[in-house]
Amino acid sequence: MTPEPLEEIAGWLASFSGISTKIIGSQTLRRAVQQRLACTGLPDVATYQERLLASAEEQQCLVELVVVPETWFFRDRHPYHYLRQFVTSWLKQRLPAQPLRLLSAPCATGEEPYSMAMTLLDLGLSSQDFHIDAIDISRQSIRKARQAVYGQHSFRGVSETEKKRSFHVTPQGFALHSEVRDTVRFQRSNLMTCLAGKSSRYDVIFCRNLLIYLHDSASEQLLASLAGLLKVGGLLIVGSAETAKVPTRLFTPIRQSFVFGFLRMDPQVSPPRLSPSSEGSSTDAQPAVSLRSPRRSQPRIMATTMKPAGAGGVALRPSLSAPLLQQDQQPLPGDALELQRWRRAIEQDPASDAAYLRLGHWLMIHNRADEAMECLRKCLYLRPDCREAMQMLIQLTQQLGQTERSLHYQQRLARLDS
Repeated sequence: MTPEPLEEIAGWLASFSGISTKIIGSQTLRRAVQQRLACTGLPDVATYQERLLASAEEQQCLVELVVVPETWFFRDRHPYHYLRQFVTSWLKQRLPAQPLRLLSAPCATGEEPYSMAMTLLDLGLSSQDFHIDAIDISRQSIRKARQAVYGQHSFRGVSETEKKRSFHVTPQGFALHSEVRDTVRFQRSNLMTCLAGKSSRYDVIFCRNLLIYLHDSASEQLLASLAGLLKVGGLLIVGSAETAKVPTRLFTPIRQSFVFGFLRMDPQVSPPRLSPSSEGSSTDAQPAVSLRSPRRSQPRIMATTMKPAGAGGVALRPSLSAPLLQQDQQPLPGDALELQRWRRAIEQDPASDAAYLRLGHWLMIHNRADEAMECLRKCLYLRPDCREAMQMLIQLTQQLGQTERSLHYQQRLARLDS
């Protein structure tokens, strides 16, 4: 396979979908083209390129092979904790005739928008109180999302008890109850082109783990489109490795650990903030989001909670989206105790990847970049598939201008998800 036609196909892919082969790796594209050559029976890459440029169907077939539809229910639960808080605050201010509007883009095979729906239903909202749109470029993913039947792989971190509340067993897998499934409207579209003509304005947008695969100009274009769709004060959630890409002229970061969220700014008016009681603190326990009971109309708080610092759990802290080199950031109450706890945990168990991860996170949000990177690298040495460590290292290296190192970790994360 000669490099010239493959490079031109890579250029087409970047223009069409925003996906950068520098991130997903040229081997991923090479394997995809080889598969399409085998399926079409075409003699060489140059001939295939001609077919690709002339056929919308072939373009879709190639895209299906390079996208990464990796997802599961309540993935990284912290954003769903915060969604509960955000919507609770919204409910105190809204007019009854104004339903909440949410967007999941990309939505992959549907686990994310359905998790959003279950979060809202669990708060006691009815299906008339909110609308969820979900968009993805993959035809196969949208087909599976509409079917809403899932295998065990989609329930990582979800207990059997939780699963039974909203799913029933079928010969094909675990089928989502219709009252949840019917709250989400799916659309197969290319996000790089479909948002410009969209008239809906949203209160909440989840756009997680897409920006990391896009080249810079595509990320800027997509974020500008999302900003145009998001109401002032609306919530944007991105992936943990993507916060450095979000423009501060359009969004202001939410300072809460592992949420990776932003509020849409108004140049003339300061964006609304959640009340202190709903933003969370180191002394207030936060309820976990659970798969809901389909017959339960009131919010349910599970026994599993985020515990306060000093009580055996992990306290909520400022998010990683805060500027790394912000000089006036002061330690929060209890921070010294938390630092001591994780250092003691490492002394007791030098092979604890979780302790290195938590210590690295603490050091990162307190602007101790070199120490944070050392801890996170040790975490990866002990646990090579730790996504959280890779995502934090991506953000650290991006903010420190270490482009090659950042690209290395992005490629490593992409290989892990592929």
